[in-house]
Amino acid sequence: MSAIARLCAPAYELGEYADKVADLPEVAATEPGAGLLAPAAGFETYHWTDCGVADLLVPAARRALLAAELDPAEVDLVVLATDSLPRDRTAPALVAELLGELGLSRATALTIGLLDCATAMVALGTAASYVRDGTARQVLVLSGDVAEQATGGRRVVAGGAAIASDAAAGVVISADRPGRAILGLASHTATALVVGEPPPQVQLAARVHGHRALFDRLLAGRGLRPAAVGTVLPSNFARNVQRIYLSEAGFTDAQLALDNVARIGHCLGSDPLINLVDQPPGDRPAVLLGSGVAHLAAVLIAAETR
Repeated sequence: MSAIARLCAPAYELGEYADKVADLPEVAATEPGAGLLAPAAGFETYHWTDCGVADLLVPAARRALLAAELDPAEVDLVVLATDSLPRDRTAPALVAELLGELGLSRATALTIGLLDCATAMVALGTAASYVRDGTARQVLVLSGDVAEQATGGRRVVAGGAAIASDAAAGVVISADRPGRAILGLASHTATALVVGEPPPQVQLAARVHGHRALFDRLLAGRGLRPAAVGTVLPSNFARNVQRIYLSEAGFTDAQLALDNVARIGHCLGSDPLINLVDQPPGDRPAVLLGSGVAHLAAVLIAAETR
């Protein structure tokens, strides 16, 4: 019998500095700025750090392990979802140092990438699979990015639909700790958006189709409708952008957790986990949704913590 994989003790760390989006030169100087500063978009503050991604991952990981009451030596596997590791052979050494600093003495680390801001949700699904089949009992998923590395320093990202913040999140996927059962993962790639830049109407149609296809796989295959979901915890794109795509997938405004758009901006792959901490979904099933330019991934979690 397969083990139940539970999502336990999400935690996060924001970049230590907070500034106004309106003061970003690239917002003031570019056409997307007018849209990003509009009340409907919702952006107000972003966070940044002058440190590396490891300086954000370590405190996020420690908080998650502490909240899960999990000895670091019990962790079997670490799944890293980040585009902020060095692009050379120094990356394995950095990861080894990270594991050593956290006391993860028996853990093996792997990285997941190439999926933009959907990467962390695929990491959750991967971790859950390891737990379900008995390969691991305790998996630590770490998501984190700094714009200096992940986006080349750009703050206006996602085709002008978001403001990038520096942050990290950690969560334990466990066979025996109390948490919400992970019920499923679905992902979708809009192939037309991976290469080139098609006309805006083609991009819009591809993203609308992508959201519909994603939730059809995630929910319809389990006999559920969007109305059965209590909360969708999405990437922090502009509120009006998320409302368009998610309404096309059958969700109402009341189901969308969008408060962090103003408070912290778009923390790339970490958004859904940060939103899970700040806007707990209550006693109904919830969806964590990671959205990239061409990639989507969503994780369905159960209504109850057990």
